[in-house]
Amino acid sequence: MNVLLIHGQGRTTNAMRLLGVRLHRHGYQVRYFRYHTRREKFSQIVERLVAAIQALPQDQPYALIGHSMGGLLARASLPALIAHAPIHLIMLASPSRPPRLAPLAQHNPIYRYLTNDCGQRVVTADFYKCLPKPNIPTTIIAGTGGPRSKWFPLAPEANDSVLTVQETQLGPEYAVILVPALHTFIMNSRKTFQHIDRILRESDRD
Repeated sequence: MNVLLIHGQGRTTNAMRLLGVRLHRHGYQVRYFRYHTRREKFSQIVERLVAAIQALPQDQPYALIGHSMGGLLARASLPALIAHAPIHLIMLASPSRPPRLAPLAQHNPIYRYLTNDCGQRVVTADFYKCLPKPNIPTTIIAGTGGPRSKWFPLAPEANDSVLTVQETQLGPEYAVILVPALHTFIMNSRKTFQHIDRILRESDRD
């Protein structure tokens, strides 16, 4: 099975390498998708992502795994992939609504400079209203390794230091798996990999 890994906002494909190595060792054909939020608009990235997915072997199943923004890009690409849809979408700590910490990021000049169009989209409610919900088997993996102390803005809810678990949920029809990991490193968690491996093997048998 082909697996396309899509990194998060402000990161590079290197952020997904450990997960990629683990998947490769278990027999998956791993590919990476690179994008630059500073230089590209969200729509431009989605267009390139669709082209990259359509270039995958048409006679082989594939899955999409996106971290944070990567999961949102994958969601946005799905309407164009009806002819050869992924057998599963796995989103690692991807928001489903404007994060509670969004106002802090939205007015941060460094964040605005580095993330540009993408960064401003993910902090607005209208963006999520227009983002298509997945119409294929989808699993959300959310982190619970964030602080629970009173001083932390997301406490006492379970969170990954950036998002609460609730902020990753899409609805009762979408499975949510919790792992004790932080937002930035959730893809490196061995538990995350174990869940992904199980999900993909079960999907490939269906």
